[in-house]
Amino acid sequence: MMLQRAEGEMVTASMPGTANRPGIRSTSTRQPGIDGSASRCRVGEVRQQRRGFPRRRDLEQTATDVIVIGSGATGATIAYVLAHNGIRVTCIDLDARGAGVTASAFGWICTTHNRIGSELHREAIADFRALDANLGGALSISWAGSLTWFQAPEHTESYLRRQQGLGLPTEAVDAEDFGRLEPSLRRRPEIAAYAPQEGAVAPGRMRRTLLAAARDNGVRLVEAPVSEIAVGIDGRAQVFSDAGVFNARYVVLANELGAPRLAAQVGTVLEVESSPAIRYTFRATAPLSRRVLSGPDYEIRPWHRGTYLGAADYVTSEGPHRPVIRVHRALDAIRRDFGVRNPLQLLDFRVGYRPMPTAGRPYLGALRTAPQVLVACMHAGITLAPAAARRVLHHITGTAELASI
Repeated sequence: MMLQRAEGEMVTASMPGTANRPGIRSTSTRQPGIDGSASRCRVGEVRQQRRGFPRRRDLEQTATDVIVIGSGATGATIAYVLAHNGIRVTCIDLDARGAGVTASAFGWICTTHNRIGSELHREAIADFRALDANLGGALSISWAGSLTWFQAPEHTESYLRRQQGLGLPTEAVDAEDFGRLEPSLRRRPEIAAYAPQEGAVAPGRMRRTLLAAARDNGVRLVEAPVSEIAVGIDGRAQVFSDAGVFNARYVVLANELGAPRLAAQVGTVLEVESSPAIRYTFRATAPLSRRVLSGPDYEIRPWHRGTYLGAADYVTSEGPHRPVIRVHRALDAIRRDFGVRNPLQLLDFRVGYRPMPTAGRPYLGALRTAPQVLVACMHAGITLAPAAARRVLHHITGTAELASI
């Protein structure tokens, strides 16, 4: 549901059954700041002894309740949801154009791909639908579902049992049912896992839409590198950047692979690995998949006007030319399975680096060493962003507590 904003007021309308979902609020006027402070405050004479701040400066900043570091899909979603619910937000990012993890994301809104069962994953689809409804469908999500299968049928059966045991809507389909769902695929597995509720979104469009909506709700977007975070003697969080020093009640680390460095500055070690992945686009002269297909040789989905998006894992130790080799092997497998005679036209490929918490579960919570600092470092960030944003909102407004990290 789109917003109308005039003279600092926010007008919203709640939707039945979505009071606890992202972006939904029960009142129709803008709430005051969570600390009750005035709309502007003086940050006074701050002795800036950190790198890049060798002298005293008088800084006057717009009063902020929450600073979100990172404007990728996760950061943009959190910033929008908080601002839409009357919280004053400043969002800081090194590159406001979005050249980070989101730029190379596949955009599969899934539970099946995570291989992990958690309450956050189980809530992901409902939260995504609620967020998109609140934006009037502006995210243009395709809710066509997905099909997943492995080389060995028994591995697919094991996967199915695991997903169903976690309460994730997944159905077993045989080759005949698969053909009805995907008639263009000639070479079909004898069993596959069908997740009818899953979808796909264009990650770049998602980010741009959410940032635009966030700005409409008063979010201040600052493009600058962040050098340090700290907690002041008044208990407020401080963010030191090339654009100045910002103070707030809370800081949310949504800058993915940059989160461990900043968390370490306030005494918490986050164990996050950088996991590379390939994303590529290609064109086919005949229609291919209708939905996300995740098989042993490729992972593809429809993109734009006869083009398709593909994804593949990649290990950097395999060598610098390995991404190209993997992409062409995937294209050969696609031609084989779909019976395509003409070569597939490779349009683009890129390697992105995903944040992968080594414990296997998302980092979403407040730091024990600095409760003012919240962390949202997750894989898959696209899928979990709306669910994470709702939980961050509830924590900041006192509705529910995040776990301690």
